[in-house]
Amino acid sequence: MNIYIKTMTEDDDKEVVAQACMSVADIMKDCGFAAVELYMPRLAEATLALLHQESCCQQVESDGEDDGDIDHDEVLMDAVSDLLPAFAKVMRSYFDPIFAKLFDPLMKFAKSPHPPQDKTMVVATLAEVAQEMGAPISAYVDKIMPLALKELASSEATNRRNAAFCVGELCKNSGAAALKYYPDILQGLHRLFANSEQDLAVRDNAAGAIARMIMVQPQSIPLNQVLPVFIKALPLKEDHEESMAVYSCLCNLLLSSHPQILTLVPDVIHVFAQVVVSPDESDEVKTTIGKAVSHLISVYGQQMQPILSALPPAHANALAAFASRR
Repeated sequence: MNIYIKTMTEDDDKEVVAQACMSVADIMKDCGFAAVELYMPRLAEATLALLHQESCCQQVESDGEDDGDIDHDEVLMDAVSDLLPAFAKVMRSYFDPIFAKLFDPLMKFAKSPHPPQDKTMVVATLAEVAQEMGAPISAYVDKIMPLALKELASSEATNRRNAAFCVGELCKNSGAAALKYYPDILQGLHRLFANSEQDLAVRDNAAGAIARMIMVQPQSIPLNQVLPVFIKALPLKEDHEESMAVYSCLCNLLLSSHPQILTLVPDVIHVFAQVVVSPDESDEVKTTIGKAVSHLISVYGQQMQPILSALPPAHANALAAFASRR
């Protein structure tokens, strides 16, 4: 670890420094906080220097900025930005004092003249930090949300995708601090469900954001308007990391017999039937769906029969198999 920190601060080769950053992140993911606890002050300082662009490798003068230099900068800053979620993953809410020092230097990469790929790097990093750090992210919502909302309308699909993920994680983890942004978020996400949105992963992440908003603040969402659009976008097509959030949201509404979901049960069952036969979905997701379907059958048995009978036999059988699991 001493060698990695020395490399981060003193090596003049950006690719070597990037590799050191990635190695530190990997060690944290594999070994947890205990492996880096003693080194955290120095790791934080080395990361801060890189964000300030003050490390040795960032001081080397070149004969003009060519495409190779730009590529090296991008590789380096991608590696540096990966450190923040790695810190947050092993430190959870205790990352907040360190994050407070890194936040403003990171946010500078989202401002002009930085290119669109820097903006989406920042948004993705903030989303992952929110996901891992939890409630302390609420203190940063007023600085992050305007950027994420703007990025929802980016011309770049990657930027829209990361922005959708970010607003969802901010809403999930920041509680009341995000509530005032709900109307703007819903408006921004609605565009991503329109036919004009061609990128399937963007739609999947928009669905994930809606799911997280419903799970934490269902009373703040006009479910009668949102649910039909949300369900129509399912099943997820590309980003199955969103599956548990999306399908758990629907299952929780069904298990609580929420009045707004009950009228949409035929549509939800049609989606669930496609999910349980998909090789791309996990057994955990399918089991979660099975429990919700089992609940529906036990409570609304006679009403459920025509809905289930309308499914293709293979889908109906798969759904029945997961619903009968105990």
